[in-house]
Amino acid sequence: MNIFTIDVPLCKDFGRILKKMNKNVTFLKDPLNQSHLFKDSTDLMKSLFILPLHISKDSWQETSLFALAESHEIPILFIYNRALGMETPPALPENTFYETIAIPANSVEVRIKLNSLKNISMQLFTAKMKGQELEKIHQKSARSLRIAKGIQLSNLPLSINNEDIEVKGLSLPSSELSGDLFYWTEVDDRIYGFIMIDVFGKGIHTALINMSIRTLIPDLFKRVKDPIFITEELDKHMRDLFQGVNRENKNHALFTAFIAYVNTKDRLIEYVNYGFTSAFLYSPSTNQILNLNEGATPSELIPELPIKKIVFHYEPGSRFIIYTDGLSKTPNPSAFDRSDNIKREFIENVHLDTNKLLQELLISRMRHSVINDDICIIAGTLF
Repeated sequence: MNIFTIDVPLCKDFGRILKKMNKNVTFLKDPLNQSHLFKDSTDLMKSLFILPLHISKDSWQETSLFALAESHEIPILFIYNRALGMETPPALPENTFYETIAIPANSVEVRIKLNSLKNISMQLFTAKMKGQELEKIHQKSARSLRIAKGIQLSNLPLSINNEDIEVKGLSLPSSELSGDLFYWTEVDDRIYGFIMIDVFGKGIHTALINMSIRTLIPDLFKRVKDPIFITEELDKHMRDLFQGVNRENKNHALFTAFIAYVNTKDRLIEYVNYGFTSAFLYSPSTNQILNLNEGATPSELIPELPIKKIVFHYEPGSRFIIYTDGLSKTPNPSAFDRSDNIKREFIENVHLDTNKLLQELLISRMRHSVINDDICIIAGTLF
């Protein structure tokens, strides 16, 4: 340990005690210009300053060493005259730790104080190292999450806008990564497939499920072209993902889905609502909203009811929205289902272009309460 002090009577007296204990003491004449001696030796108490407890503001050496101790977080052992007693000091450090000792002092007292400072230093150094390690882990995790988020965003489908159909989507994760997802594609000439999936729960596992399903969907849509079969394949895929997982975690294999094919040549929609996912279709001739939850099947690992497909014709100019429950459900304790509000807002804003319609639906949700669940919305027009 390197001990530094200044050439004043009280410190010189204490320096003699330390030298008798074979401690190396350096008397600084100009602390600011000699700071190279200790500025890189702050960890594990490689350096220690000895200063009078009652620092004189008129002594530039004392005030300089005090300031250096604060800026470099070097511990201080304050000394005071035992005969005069301890009085309230004018200032004490805020950015470093310290001890006090009365002099004259015997070697046992001094050794106890030095060991006390060393123990405190060790504890602070250990905490500092742990903090730095945790910060490294946090930075590494944050970087990984940013990369994963970028991958998720890059896998969102591009908007479609042609003479048959217009469709756009909006995704707002509740954290860095999302468990909810949507996808659409043209599976055949003027035939489009749509899917919206809401994975049960929150956390990294939902994002992993999201990407697992996302890689499966494009080929499945073009190969199968049947909402019922796709639903069965997704259900099987989820059960395979959770094979071997503890029973208490199997609930995380649950999901809801809305799967539809839109044939724009025949103006025909066929859909499966698996787990009561929310979807509305607006009919311009009647100014009415059709709730696309007919035949909805409860989603479980082994469905008790057969999956039902609904088929119907739509009229030109029909508009639609599909969304996950992050848009409609609010957090506890004042849990509230906003489905009726969303239905009303859809009718009120059905004249807006699709981008503005998506924004209005999201802003309304944000005004209501804190968002604690992923939100996905698809909106579009069928010409």
